[in-house]
Amino acid sequence: MTAGRPTLDVSLWAGQSRGVVPNAPTLMMKAARPLIPGRIHTARDLFVGAYNRFAPVCRAFDEPGLAVVAIDEATGIPAGIVKLCARVQRPVAAIVGRHDKCDLYLQGRDQLSLRQLAVIVDPVKSWERGATAIRYRVLDLRTTEPMVDEDGRPLRGIAAEGPAILRCAGFVLFMLVLGDPSDWPADAADAWSMLPERVYLDELENCAAGSLPKIRRPKFDARETYITRTNGPRDTGMRLAKGDGVGTLEIFTPHRQLAIQIGADALKDGVLLGRYGRCDLTEAAGEDHSLSRVHALLVQFEDRLLLVDTASSNGTFERGERVRVVVIDKDTELRLGKKTFLRWRSA
Repeated sequence: MTAGRPTLDVSLWAGQSRGVVPNAPTLMMKAARPLIPGRIHTARDLFVGAYNRFAPVCRAFDEPGLAVVAIDEATGIPAGIVKLCARVQRPVAAIVGRHDKCDLYLQGRDQLSLRQLAVIVDPVKSWERGATAIRYRVLDLRTTEPMVDEDGRPLRGIAAEGPAILRCAGFVLFMLVLGDPSDWPADAADAWSMLPERVYLDELENCAAGSLPKIRRPKFDARETYITRTNGPRDTGMRLAKGDGVGTLEIFTPHRQLAIQIGADALKDGVLLGRYGRCDLTEAAGEDHSLSRVHALLVQFEDRLLLVDTASSNGTFERGERVRVVVIDKDTELRLGKKTFLRWRSA
């Protein structure tokens, strides 16, 4: 741990109140007045208009990390920011959605899912400024309205090492790398001009096997961010055993024990655990109502198998302690909610 810096730091700017609004129904709110009625605002419009709200927060963050800034694309009003402080040897994650347990908790858009996106920052080798690139992933949690890129192309997931801009269910999300105060000049137009151009690569077109390291990237250029479109949990469905067998997920519920074979392709996409119909293991999860509708994400990133708690109400626990991200190995045993236990067995 660094000196006093929390792993996640959240600021909400649109009047959200945690713990007082029911999460079950769709929430409808009176729309705020658009910036200019009838006009589609560009990412630059929104960035420049909201810059004075989020720039001081980002400028004060002097450790390697990532900021996710949400701006209402109709009104230009900034809704909030979550800052993820990168850690040595362990990943960090944040969840974006309409559930008040989400780290970046957004209201006022009924098309936004309760748990919409998972943002996962890879471990860094050092906290020293500039010593390592900030690599991160953004995964759609199999929602009805997934994120799109700047050209409106649907995205199930991305992997990036620099700034990225995503549109999602009425919000524009700016993914901004933290750690260097000089990246945040006083003038908003200057700050926009400093953002590198986003260059999109496609994992599926460049490598049928879907392995990120096999994609031949252009030579590094500080003026460009390379963003790789990837698969995500939307591709998994119930085809859990597809691809080479990787291992078995053992699930212990109050009334049964299940052993489910998981394939490499499913783990690359991501496996959702929870009671909701869009999850992969709904039948097993349905017995335990302490599990959230979308409780956790099991996903393989290169040589790491991660379980990410997706802002569940009753938590995920390892050795009795509540956890957000767990690197799974052969000895990992977890409790989800109050009565469901998981154990992973490698093939």
